[in-house]
Amino acid sequence: MPDPAGGAHLTAESPDPADLAGVVEASIAGERLGLPQLRFVRTVALSVGIQGPVAGVIVGPAVLAGIVGGSGALAYLLGLVAMAFVAYAFVVFSRSFNSAGSVYAFNGSAVGPAYGFVSAWVLLAVYVSFAGGVYASTADIAQSLLGSFGVQVWWVWLALAGAAVTIVLAYLSISVSSIAIFACEGAALVLLGIVGVVVLASGGHHHQALSAAPFGLHGVALGVLGLGVVNAFGAFSGFEGAATLGEESRHPTRTIPAAVAWSLVGAATVYIVFTWIADNAYPTPAALAAAPAPFVHLASVYVGPAMGTAVNIAGVISAFGAQLACVNAANRLLFAMARDAVAPGPVRRFLTRTHPAHRSPTGALAVTGSASVAALVAFASERSPVRALTIIVELGAYLIIVAYLMTVVAATVWIWRRDRRPVPLAVLSVGVVVLGYVLYDTFFPLPPAPFDWVLAAAGVVLTAGICISAVPTTRSRLSASPLLSATRRRPAG
Repeated sequence: MPDPAGGAHLTAESPDPADLAGVVEASIAGERLGLPQLRFVRTVALSVGIQGPVAGVIVGPAVLAGIVGGSGALAYLLGLVAMAFVAYAFVVFSRSFNSAGSVYAFNGSAVGPAYGFVSAWVLLAVYVSFAGGVYASTADIAQSLLGSFGVQVWWVWLALAGAAVTIVLAYLSISVSSIAIFACEGAALVLLGIVGVVVLASGGHHHQALSAAPFGLHGVALGVLGLGVVNAFGAFSGFEGAATLGEESRHPTRTIPAAVAWSLVGAATVYIVFTWIADNAYPTPAALAAAPAPFVHLASVYVGPAMGTAVNIAGVISAFGAQLACVNAANRLLFAMARDAVAPGPVRRFLTRTHPAHRSPTGALAVTGSASVAALVAFASERSPVRALTIIVELGAYLIIVAYLMTVVAATVWIWRRDRRPVPLAVLSVGVVVLGYVLYDTFFPLPPAPFDWVLAAAGVVLTAGICISAVPTTRSRLSASPLLSATRRRPAG
């Protein structure tokens, strides 16, 4: 039958991996997001940016010490093992084909259009809420930094200023914003690395800087350790963001899988190593848990007050890169969803509009940028930006576990339908069990207030996605998607 994009003739057979990427590219050729211009470094920058490991690790060890005591490094290590199953699912898909739709295309191809739409809807809400939360995080670190100079500014003004700069950069070419993200995280990591080296060289607390104790259980109950692993999930999430650059990366079937895998390994390494350093630098887990920003404190003690200020600046830089990466990922996901799910007309034209020179999705940016700012403003009455950050990001944290589980399930179905290779099937099946446990451990027992309300909001978001996908016009457009149809066919030989 004819290719919907006007390309080669297709048959209804299962596509060969070598053919599938080209078939998918042909199916979206008429409305491709941009040109394949991004090499590996700029592609991986988006994933690492969403994770914001430097900003996270400045305070993360204290949060984890409050949950699992002296086993923080172990919790992050186990979190990496659990998250590796999710990364493998994204690698399985992205080795075959890519699009700006990320899980929409992946999960929709494996299980069905509605399943893919709901997966993408959930992930879109994750990126938007993460952006809104990180605006507050950036404001919190910036407020602390300005306070050290005797300057007091309401945190909401700082957050809105950061959001404005983020949206301007997201409006520009992805090559500009991706290198900005990479530079932000790289500079921040160098500053943090200097502190880590000095702490190790100084021996840490009582010269036990090289102790392996943070990788031990120390009598922590497995259920409590599980809570720590769930916390690590939140820290590592975002590694899949590179998949939204599937239409803008060079050689995407090689670049995207590598970016997904290396961003997870890189961010996890930062968390594990620096949590290990922090655990061994403080006299007790309680002392670490009581520190509001452990690495700012360690920098001031082991190097000097100026380095403490520098690390604070590093946190602002890293957090800014994270919010820019979240907005960029959300833009591209919404663009791809609108391309397939919205009927021709002014709304579709607006959501799929791109800048004539930069090729950035300007219409989708207007929506996702506004939504992320709205999420922030909804909590502007909070006296502490940390409180706003916690609530907004928790919504995304709940939803992303659902999105990850849906993707691992879809990857399992994909392998089963294609070639039923035993090793990938076994790995993904274990991943379904692990993700199922993480989901259970997160929601049962139900979280206390206000997080029970956050969980209810996550349920509303999920239900809304299901309802939208069930609307007859949406369902028919998704079923007729050239992209999803292309993944079930291959060029005739």
